[in-house]
Amino acid sequence: MIRQNGLKFTMAAKLRSALLLTVLSASLLFSVTAGYLTSKGSKLYNSNGQEVRLTGVNWFGFETTNFFPHGLWKRDYHGVLNQVKEMGFNCLRIPFCDDMLEPGATAKPGYYGEDPYYKRDSLSHMNRELNGLSPVEMMDEIIKYAGEIGIGIILDNHSRAHDGYMEEKLWYTAKISEEKWISNWVMLAKRYKDNPAVIAFDLNNEPHGKLSENGSTWGTGDEARDWNTAAEKCGNAILEVNPNVLIIVEGVQDYEGFNYWWGGNLKGVKDHPIKLSNPEKLVYSAHEYGPEVFQQDWFSEASFPDNMEAIWDEAFGFVVKDGIGPLFIGEFGIGNLNAYEGRAGTWFKTFLKYMSEYKFSFTFWSLNPNSGDTGGMLSDDWESPVTWKLDLVKPHLAPMLNAPTNTRKKISNVIDKKMQTSITNKCIAYNGQSSNVQISVIGLNGKVVAKTTNHTLDINNLANGVYTAVVSSNGNIVHSAKFTK
Repeated sequence: MIRQNGLKFTMAAKLRSALLLTVLSASLLFSVTAGYLTSKGSKLYNSNGQEVRLTGVNWFGFETTNFFPHGLWKRDYHGVLNQVKEMGFNCLRIPFCDDMLEPGATAKPGYYGEDPYYKRDSLSHMNRELNGLSPVEMMDEIIKYAGEIGIGIILDNHSRAHDGYMEEKLWYTAKISEEKWISNWVMLAKRYKDNPAVIAFDLNNEPHGKLSENGSTWGTGDEARDWNTAAEKCGNAILEVNPNVLIIVEGVQDYEGFNYWWGGNLKGVKDHPIKLSNPEKLVYSAHEYGPEVFQQDWFSEASFPDNMEAIWDEAFGFVVKDGIGPLFIGEFGIGNLNAYEGRAGTWFKTFLKYMSEYKFSFTFWSLNPNSGDTGGMLSDDWESPVTWKLDLVKPHLAPMLNAPTNTRKKISNVIDKKMQTSITNKCIAYNGQSSNVQISVIGLNGKVVAKTTNHTLDINNLANGVYTAVVSSNGNIVHSAKFTK
């Protein structure tokens, strides 16, 4: 049986149903939802028992005064998500703040324009599904479409107040108490309990501050400052109402005199590991940056970059190397390869290799071009990818979460490779003998943009883009192919 958005289908029924050709994208036709994830040892597995890695990107904005993901003043959210998938990312980390969950919170993205990755029937219909919604309802819609195209969602509690992440060392403030912080997470856990697109909750972004400056601590016994204790309390409250999601716990800045990046110091895990009601839902997390964010001493050492692996191992790498648990690098990014006499680029390439070698999961910071220190994966026009960044990251990306390899093998057995389909810029032609044929062309948005019941489909007037051709004969899929026009 295949579970998809809470409904059950048999494989045979899925392949027989020609109706699916008109309502589902090819990514759904040829994949099985991987379902919820679990951790065993230092690895993550899907519900089919296959090892997976999260390799995604951050899309920020909900945690700012806008209360919606940035870029939606000129892009349609469908188009942004389609582009994220086209670039090869299998998940999206979405920062948010507690303020956006408050009654009366409002947001107004753009409602007029055209998106190159999602065609509307009118310029005035951009983001129309978001019109009049509260910020959290907008998040619902974004998550809904992400799930439809197979992108996993990681929700990141970036701050309590909007734009408050720089000042907030702890996970609570005078306005948002620890109890309120936990209750907000429980609310979201209930809200997305039966939504397999929501795969993980990153409990608190970058707990930080030095021990001498009343910052976040780990394992000191001070409940007002011990982040590990709060994370356990919150994580278990979430799992009580939603046993499906992964609980992501970041590190701190300072542990017994060892200082590292905000949220990047997991040394305390050795002595004080996180204890959840279900240990298989725990993922540790760290953030890592280069000299563009801060000129740490290790970037200037004569042994750089050979010194970096030992530093990374001490701060967080041991979690995987010692088999303690999976590791998720929630943020890392770069703005200029040549910055600091090329040390920024050297750090970035070395870290990518390190993450891949030890199979860390990660989300690049950020999709947004308006991130001050590092810029983004998109250029300032919010449409064009920064080619050199994508070229460096892409070889390290994992497959989509909802398309496990063994499922592809099963489905390939029912596709008759002898039935030839030819695709040109002008037409799609099917050479089979069946009289009951349907040819469909499906866009990145999952919508059928052209179809016919003849053996030839004219696509001469189809707009340039990436599509999937799906051919069915007597109700069975006999051929599919991705093509670019």
